[in-house]
Amino acid sequence: MSWPIEHFHYVPGPSSFIEMMPGAVKAMTQCAGVKLGENVVIACDTNKLRLAEVLAAAAYAVGGVPTITAFPPTMAHGAQVPEPVVGACARSDVYFLPTSWSMTHTDARIAAQQNGARGSTMCEVTEDVLCAGGILADYEACDDLGQRIGARLAVASSIRMTTPAGTDMTAKISNRPVQYETGLFREPGQFGALPNSEVNISPIGGTAEGVFVGDVRLMGFGVIKDQPVTIEVRDGEVSKVTGGAAAEYLEHTLKSFDDPSAYNLAEFAVGLNPESRPYCTNLEDLGKLGFGHHGIGSNYAIGGDVKAPCHIDVIYKDASLEIDGKLVLDKGVFVA
Repeated sequence: MSWPIEHFHYVPGPSSFIEMMPGAVKAMTQCAGVKLGENVVIACDTNKLRLAEVLAAAAYAVGGVPTITAFPPTMAHGAQVPEPVVGACARSDVYFLPTSWSMTHTDARIAAQQNGARGSTMCEVTEDVLCAGGILADYEACDDLGQRIGARLAVASSIRMTTPAGTDMTAKISNRPVQYETGLFREPGQFGALPNSEVNISPIGGTAEGVFVGDVRLMGFGVIKDQPVTIEVRDGEVSKVTGGAAAEYLEHTLKSFDDPSAYNLAEFAVGLNPESRPYCTNLEDLGKLGFGHHGIGSNYAIGGDVKAPCHIDVIYKDASLEIDGKLVLDKGVFVA
């Protein structure tokens, strides 16, 4: 079933704790492997307190020791959170970050990972993401596909992503680390973005070239299937944005940071999750098998060199992935 969600703050009716608990327990068990006595930090903004509470209940149910830390919404994807939140995440064994705005590309997530914590960001989540859709996936199977793709990316020198709608993006990726955000984070330093499941890599600075046509979702704006955004990239930076209201939103947002790094083409990524509901929630669109996306702005948190004031994902459907000139993933079908 698909919900006609077009804005990240929209919730299709409140979900009960009983409805959310199976997904929350799955996050603690299959995904995170929480062990008896582990400190589980749930850092949320004040829009997502109910989600934090159900995650805390699930952590307690499986033997973890939950702590909730809450803060005002940051109002930008990739914007830094208060220092006490950074400290709490850094001292956790496991962390979950249900927020309105993404914390993937923040010092809090990086500090946690550097200290050996494992966990998941959960940006733009709605309560139903713990009840239906992507959370129902077999994350072991998603991880297996991600590992097969990632093994090829790890030894490759170039990447290309295309779609029938006009996307044709290339970049150099030699010696760039592969990020396995597959939904399994049971080992120290691993992370995910539930209910997302994806594999991604940062291009070498200045090498990304081409054009991509976002026709699924613009992060922070909403669904764009009826108003696609065309983004041209030259020398590793966004050079031109065209389209309707969504394009105007992206142009205004990037300009508002008054920082050239905001225009950095930060990421190439493909989704792995066949259970994700299209056009429903941001993380399900990011992780849907057959979808691809590019991030704009920061990539220091995923193996790149740029620390920007934002990280904005643009998602498109029917993505095909070539690695060193060989087709590997064709609209969700693994072919290599």
